Amino acid sequence: MRSNYSAIGKFVVYIKSTKDKARGDALLGRALTGRSTIVDRFIETSVRKNYKPELDKAVKKCNARSAKLIIPNIGHLPRSLAFCNSVSKLDGNDPYICAIRETDGHVAVYKYHTMQMLLQCVDQIDVNKKVAKKGLDKKRATGWKPGNPVNLDVATINASKARQQLADDYCNEIMPVIREIQRYGKVTLQGIADALIARNIKTRRGKNTWTPMGVSNLLKKAKELGI
Repeated sequence: MRSNYSAIGKFVVYIKSTKDKARGDALLGRALTGRSTIVDRFIETSVRKNYKPELDKAVKKCNARSAKLIIPNIGHLPRSLAFCNSVSKLDGNDPYICAIRETDGHVAVYKYHTMQMLLQCVDQIDVNKKVAKKGLDKKRATGWKPGNPVNLDVATINASKARQQLADDYCNEIMPVIREIQRYGKVTLQGIADALIARNIKTRRGKNTWTPMGVSNLLKKAKELGI
């Protein structure tokens, strides 16, 4: 990053949000000179952290018109991996963006080299992960468990009931087929399994292969359900 860069040449403006438009326009008016030409401007409308379609359009316009990307009031954008990935697509051997910042009433244009930003962002993410993991490990050492225990217990019970109902429904659906197979003389577990495979009937988990144990479990469940 280098300050006091003279904004001379062709520029594509990217403003990070509609709320930032007035602020961005004011900074552009103070930073650009008569030797600065604005080719186009893009104002981000997406509020999603990792989805910046207007930024992608701005980068494409820069490459198409051999212009530089300039961003007023850049804020925390360089900390976003999605942002760094997008601007890294700028053409050039050492691509960079121009950022307008105001400090103590003084407006200056800075150069941000895209590769340097990307590497710093990745490093910071790794640091944040390590700090977060260290904090969680420290809390777990005190016996703390993540999540709401009451909600987790309820969710576990509900999930168990849902699985049970699915198993019961499948048993009710498949047993008429198995009873028909048995009437045709296939009475061994292996014989029933082979017949189900031959009919291309899938198991409850969507598998094509039946085993004697799987058939046995179904017969036991059918007995419990009185089928």
